[in-house]
Formats: sequence, C-alpha cells, structure tokens
Amino acid sequence: MESNNKVKTNKVFKLVFSATLAITVSCGGTSLWLASQEKLTEPQQRIIETCIATWQTGCGVIFGLLGSKATDLFDTNG
Repeated sequence: MESNNKVKTNKVFKLVFSATLAITVSCGGTSLWLASQEKLTEPQQRIIETCIATWQTGCGVIFGLLGSKATDLFDTNG
C-alpha cells in the first residue's frame, strides 16, 4: 500500500518558517561565538543577551509552526 499523506505547505508558511529559522540560527551562532570570548565589553554583553532571548523565542516559534502543520498529518478527511 502506498501512502498519500502529503502535507501541503503554502508559500507564506515556507517564507515565515525560513525567515524564522535563519534569524534563530544566526542569533544562536552569534551567542556561541560571543560566549567563547574571554572578556566581553558592555555592548557585547547586551548583544549576547538579545541574541539569547531571540534564540529562545525563535525555538518556540519554530516548534509552534511545526506543531501547526502536525495537525495536517493526522487529518483523515482528505
């Protein structure tokens, strides 16, 4: 038996997901890079705090977006 359970994603979802993923990954990378420095200046400390907050928020948004598409996987109507 062949399964025809294809999740349909529209262009807007792909754009929002891609943008969120890019911002989240870049902030995570920046946080890691700044955390590896021996001493941070005051502006760098503010940047790392902002990047960490953005990373955490972005991870939540990514799981929320994926969760919204998970309901389509279990849709048996169509």
